[in-house]
Formats: sequence, structure tokens, C-alpha cells
Amino acid sequence: MGFNGRGDQQKFAELLGVDRGRLNNIECGAPLSKEMALRIVRKFPGVTLDWLFLGRTEGLTAEMARALSEPSKGTDAAGSGILPMTVQTVGGADGRVK
Repeated sequence: MGFNGRGDQQKFAELLGVDRGRLNNIECGAPLSKEMALRIVRKFPGVTLDWLFLGRTEGLTAEMARALSEPSKGTDAAGSGILPMTVQTVGGADGRVK
């Protein structure tokens, strides 16, 4: 997506309107919040919540799927180029999602 070099994490954070540390936490495995996911979807037409949270590529445009699967963007263990995100849920004492 054009954010793959030195200093680009800061540029990406600025584009989303968040602190670089918050973005870094997500890249290091912290859960992706619904609010952050919505910021990403709004700034990058073609990225879907299904892709961000579930890794589902079905709803992506062909161009977006291609861009997100390029090897230079990183790959998962299967080599698909689709990197999983951690989903954050909020549950009550009974374990149900609220």
C-alpha cells in the first residue's frame, strides 16, 4: 500500500490519525480494535472489515487483493501474503460478547 520503508510506520499512523506507538502495538500482536479497523477501511477504499478481522479476501477488489498479496508486503507462514489480525472482543462475566 506504499508504506513499506523506513519511517513509513509514522506516516501510516499520521494518515490514520493515531500515535505511532498504537500502530506499533498492533503490528506486534495487540488486538485490532473496531475503531482502528474503521479508520483503515475509511482511508483505504477496497479494504474490508472481513479481510482485517477474518482474513477473507472474497470482498476485496481484484486490485486490492493483488496489492495485499504482493510478497514485498509480507507473507504469513503459508505464503499467502494475507497477514492475520488479532480480534478484540469485549465480554461480560458470563463470557458472552456484549
